[in-house]
Amino acid sequence: MADTNGLTNALTDALTVVVPTRDRPELLARSLAALRAELEPQDRLLVVDSCPARFPATATAATYGAELLTASRPGTSLARNLGWQAATTEHVAFVDDDVLVAPGWRRALLRSGADFVLGRVSEHPDDQPHERPVSVIEGSEPHAVDRSGPLDPGGGGNLRVRRQVLADVGGFDEQLGAATWFASAEDLDLFDRMVLAGHVGWFEPEAQAFHLQWRTDTQALRLHWAYGKGMGARLARLSRTDRRRARLLLPRVVRLHGIATAANEVTSGHRRSWGPPVVWRLGALAGFAVARVRRL
Repeated sequence: MADTNGLTNALTDALTVVVPTRDRPELLARSLAALRAELEPQDRLLVVDSCPARFPATATAATYGAELLTASRPGTSLARNLGWQAATTEHVAFVDDDVLVAPGWRRALLRSGADFVLGRVSEHPDDQPHERPVSVIEGSEPHAVDRSGPLDPGGGGNLRVRRQVLADVGGFDEQLGAATWFASAEDLDLFDRMVLAGHVGWFEPEAQAFHLQWRTDTQALRLHWAYGKGMGARLARLSRTDRRRARLLLPRVVRLHGIATAANEVTSGHRRSWGPPVVWRLGALAGFAVARVRRL
């Protein structure tokens, strides 16, 4: 009976899906098309246009029957906050504009009664395999996400959270994420604050989505720099708010294994693969230093 009730809830609970975007109409259209195929009539699809510079999302949102909000300044965290604050449903999902949800995504995302659910994110099967794909979160086994769980449980590009939980912890930190100096880690910081507040999440691999690998090698390298800065900022904050979690994260940030591997790849001629681990760690050092000064 419990399984039947869970399936009924997954089919009947209303869901608000928030899609932040900025100047990427082609990617946005693909993302909204995949979402529209999954959503039920009672669901809301909400696009938050993050202060567009060239391509307002008005026409694309209208094509797929999405509501539209426009932010007064760029920022993924700001856009996501505007989205969930406008939601009237208990459940709010966040999907990035370069992410395509797979069939069965909605049902799997709502199956668990956890306060927040993270889904798997893979490379799209139509993409050529990348040596270092970005924003990919793999895992084949469902598991709880709490203070004793993984430090990097998932990402904000495929996420469901109860609206009241977001209100309790203050939503996404608008000092973090795209269009800020720290440039990333707004989702990991949110997970840190939710589990510190006692909320328990769930990783659900059947809530499958695909991240489109559209970046060039140079753009991907910049993204690793951004990821590093965000991770450094996250470590700086945890060193003040959750020292146990900070101690667990510290070896990952400072370990020299990545630098040694990069050096071996350079000497062996694999020059395309040495950059990301070096750039990431340099970014982490910069992010930690700046966050300590700013008291993030």
